[in-house]
Amino acid sequence: MGFLCAERGMVISMDYKTASEVLEFLEKYSEHFKELRTFINEKQEKVAGDDLVWLLDSLTEEQRFVMRGNSLEAKRLLIFEEAGVKGFDSEKLVEACPDEIKGRMKLAVNTIDETVHYIKETNKGILEMSRRKLEVQAELLHDSLIAGNNTYSNTGEKIKKMGDDNIIGSV
Repeated sequence: MGFLCAERGMVISMDYKTASEVLEFLEKYSEHFKELRTFINEKQEKVAGDDLVWLLDSLTEEQRFVMRGNSLEAKRLLIFEEAGVKGFDSEKLVEACPDEIKGRMKLAVNTIDETVHYIKETNKGILEMSRRKLEVQAELLHDSLIAGNNTYSNTGEKIKKMGDDNIIGSV
């Protein structure tokens, strides 16, 4: 039970009560990431479908996830410090547990690790998809201006292309 910590020069292990408290928190933390994963999946679908209304409406919910995540992470750091496992990675955390809890602890940390990895990768995909969509819009706008079609400035004014001169008029 426990493992030799070279930095501290001693065997580190948590007692059953401490490990149970850490595990209980990590299971709660895991639920947060599962909810965030569901939200991120929905966000990916909405970005793919150009649902700008949903994306704008979801900003408050996304901010709530960020704030809750920050709060949970601060709490995790405090709990780990109090348990004597500050800075431990998943493997070391499982090793520091009593045998009766190791299986559940391993499941909890693996679920968190996998879910966080999935969220990061999905967010990268969402950013790339958004970047490509914006590039297409920029090309369309550029082509529209070259063709002499009407378009609008960032202040909502109609821009008419006439020869080499732009004429800006009120909308």
